[in-house]
Amino acid sequence: MAFPQATKLRVCAALLLATAVALLGLALKNSFANASYDSLHSRTGIQPSATADSPVVIVYLDLASFSHEHQNPAQPWPRDLHAKLLKRLTAAGAKAVVFDIVFGNAGPNPAADQAFTEAIRENGHVVLAAEFNSSTIAPDDQHNWARKDKIEPIFAPFDSAAATRGIASLHIDDDNVVRQYLAGFGSDSQSTLTWATASWLRLPVAKTAKALAEANQKWVRYYGPPMTIPHISYSQALAADGVRDDFFRDKIVFIGARPQVGLFQDSKDEFRNPFHSWSYKNYFMPGVEVHATEMLNLVRNDALQRVAPMTENFLLLVVAISFGGGLIWWRPLPATLIALGGAALTPLISRAFFNYDHWFPWLVICAGQIPAALFGSWLWQFQEWFFTRRKMEAAKKIADAKIREQAALIDKAHDAILVQNLAGKIIYANPSAEKLFGGKHPTPNTQQRTAKGTDASTRDSILDVSELFSADAAAAEIARAAALKDGEWNGELKIQTRTGDLIIAASRWTLIRDDTGKPDGLLLINSDITEQKNLEQQFLRTQRMNTIGTLAGGMAHDLNNALAPVLMGAQWLRRKSGDEEDRQMLAMIETSAHRGADMVRQVLLFARGRGGEFERLDLAPVMQELEKMVRETFPKNISVETFLPRDLWPVQGNITQLHQVFLNLCVNARDAMPDGGKISFIADNVEFSAEELENLPKALGSPTGFSLSPLRAERAEVRGQNAVGSSDADTASNDQADPASSIPLPSEARAKSEVRPPLKFVSLSISDTGTGMSPAVQAKMFEPFFTTKGEGQGTGIGLATVIRIVKSHGGLLRVESEVGHGTTFEIFLPHATEVPTTPAAKAEVTLPRGHGELILVADDELALCELVAAELKEFGYRVLTATNGAEAVALCKQHASELRLFITDDSMPVLNGRQAIGEIRKLRADLPVITTSGDGAKYFAGVSELNKPFALGELLNAVSRSLK
Repeated sequence: MAFPQATKLRVCAALLLATAVALLGLALKNSFANASYDSLHSRTGIQPSATADSPVVIVYLDLASFSHEHQNPAQPWPRDLHAKLLKRLTAAGAKAVVFDIVFGNAGPNPAADQAFTEAIRENGHVVLAAEFNSSTIAPDDQHNWARKDKIEPIFAPFDSAAATRGIASLHIDDDNVVRQYLAGFGSDSQSTLTWATASWLRLPVAKTAKALAEANQKWVRYYGPPMTIPHISYSQALAADGVRDDFFRDKIVFIGARPQVGLFQDSKDEFRNPFHSWSYKNYFMPGVEVHATEMLNLVRNDALQRVAPMTENFLLLVVAISFGGGLIWWRPLPATLIALGGAALTPLISRAFFNYDHWFPWLVICAGQIPAALFGSWLWQFQEWFFTRRKMEAAKKIADAKIREQAALIDKAHDAILVQNLAGKIIYANPSAEKLFGGKHPTPNTQQRTAKGTDASTRDSILDVSELFSADAAAAEIARAAALKDGEWNGELKIQTRTGDLIIAASRWTLIRDDTGKPDGLLLINSDITEQKNLEQQFLRTQRMNTIGTLAGGMAHDLNNALAPVLMGAQWLRRKSGDEEDRQMLAMIETSAHRGADMVRQVLLFARGRGGEFERLDLAPVMQELEKMVRETFPKNISVETFLPRDLWPVQGNITQLHQVFLNLCVNARDAMPDGGKISFIADNVEFSAEELENLPKALGSPTGFSLSPLRAERAEVRGQNAVGSSDADTASNDQADPASSIPLPSEARAKSEVRPPLKFVSLSISDTGTGMSPAVQAKMFEPFFTTKGEGQGTGIGLATVIRIVKSHGGLLRVESEVGHGTTFEIFLPHATEVPTTPAAKAEVTLPRGHGELILVADDELALCELVAAELKEFGYRVLTATNGAEAVALCKQHASELRLFITDDSMPVLNGRQAIGEIRKLRADLPVITTSGDGAKYFAGVSELNKPFALGELLNAVSRSLK
């Protein structure tokens, strides 16, 4: 099977790139080894669980101990104090005592040496450190240098009394970090301090014949930064009340010095550890703690093992083939995403290996191989794109030339084809051009042509180009100039037809030359794309609205998280406050938080494509609040007047949707009065008879008006007797705001209204004195995306939203408008006929209390988590808190037997709420759960939902129900 040439080239490039990436990985793996080792410790973090009940403890001989015991730091520590400490450790029941202090000679006080010897013998579990020296020597100038290793002897009485001894040596890297474990140099007599202790204690890790050799291949696992392993000072250990005996009982006690770092950060017997950060940058680890860490590795058998060299090389080869040979087959964006995914997955895999006591230099993959492979794939894609584009451009030029040659000869093309001379006169127009531009455009034939062009009768019937492109004259002139200079021009132009319509055309202008090569005219090929442009605009607007809905749904969760602490905090403060004024203020804050929560809930319903909940509403406060908002936010040259009857009927509706209707109408009124004016808000109770209602337009919300004259007289009477309102104008102006208010009620209408029971509505009218609307605008004003505002000033969905909401409420909409005389929108909402039940006097509600039950609360919103915990504690519960799902699972493991309830949010880092519930159910299948957001109840049985933001009573009642 033969492959295309392009495929062969790509295969060769993939092989070369894979080889280069593999060689790069092999060359860099040792360079990245230490950094990879350190980063694994830093990413794993401090492990307090490993040292919480550590079998290894440290007694530091520090500067504070010298000061406390009145000793000179420049002199050796008195051995009688060592004896005293040993007796304390013997009495406390220490498992072993390891001195990381070399006793090479007799001390200045023989009695102290004797006391120390007796204490060592009495303890029987003492391990002493020997000093290991390595030097190079040469017998003479004719021989090569040789290395001589020597173990300095320990003071004989101490050595004979000790249980065992080991050399105090460590494997130190160039950056002063101890990473590899050193067990010894091939024999038990040269084993290190920690290995000698492990062998004497008969730890499982030291029992096999090849244990020492295997241990030399291990790497030290650190459990945290310096001073992580439990420790005390020497003076504390000596003092009877310094530390309890339990601190030493059955523990391996390391005793060693804790040197002080000098002025220039020079260290003696101090080392760095892998937990590099700004916090620990200059914080050295004493050598005795390194020995203690190695000892803890041996006791816990969790020392690290580096992956075998062959395995590492194989892994690097697999990465080179996967990314070096694979990314080159993908386009730049997918290749980048794949590379990022691989770079993100590698640390996860390395950490998983680390948790199982193995590690490998993973940074060479993330920082070396994958970036190199991605860069190589980019280079390949760039060169391929460059040469492909050149081929396509060349082919396009040939195709365009053929099209231009043929278009001049095609008389029945669907595109509008025009030919104009250099003077700007159209000398040819095909039938499609006549149909598109309107009218008849005669084409002169060869008999009509004269030496100067066409005859007079023909020239009179041919359009001028400036007339045809008058709607976009500047762009047409640019197109003409570009075509004359470069030979062609492509773009979009607006064209004015003879019928007055404005169309958008995709226009292609080509320079025509005569036989001598001189410019002779211009060929214009125009395609009508008006409908396509309109559809594109509508599509883009629809996409924008869909995006807004998606964003609204996403923002609602964050808004609920922000409102929940406000609501609970206000309730908590109001309950604690004794000042009535403060309680009223906090009650107002609580009410505002509830209203914000309702608005968020409405946003969620909008984002999910559902309507809101309807309730019985009193519209008078709504209109008064709207008036206040308009006065405070609209320009000061716009005055406001309001007329509200005292006995305005209630309606059944959604307060948030009605707010949206009123705000849309007010904003439209403001935009219609750029130089100022007056906005009027009028509300009335209106009754229709069945016959009057039948005469209204059949389609609810139709923009056409309908006569309500019989109701005007009653409205004027109500306005005069019962209206409660405010106005920025005088009384005379009020009558002008509604010219129909003086129309009397006909007796026939009154008679009809007595025959059948009337239908009751509440009328809400918003009027302005602005520019008004023409009949043509009124005919299209409810169409989606139709707007008369400038570009970027309106979306065209305001009135479409208004009519939709009015219809959903079962209401009617009437519009009156005249150019120069303002606009009135009148909304009729059905009267809520349900008789509200009279609420009984609220008895003081007793909130349920707990009896010490343990509740786990998980929420990444710290403020809300702390408030919920505080409230639950106050009402008799015990509470554990977690800020992510993983922390919640860990707490559940620790308190699984006594935990009674789990309260969790869904959106949390590390593990979300649903994942945390799944993990906890594995530990406690019967544990009740309450979710404060999300859909946990859909996936697990026995899960209750409590949506944010929630009040204290809702929380306590939900907890009480779940605990029953």
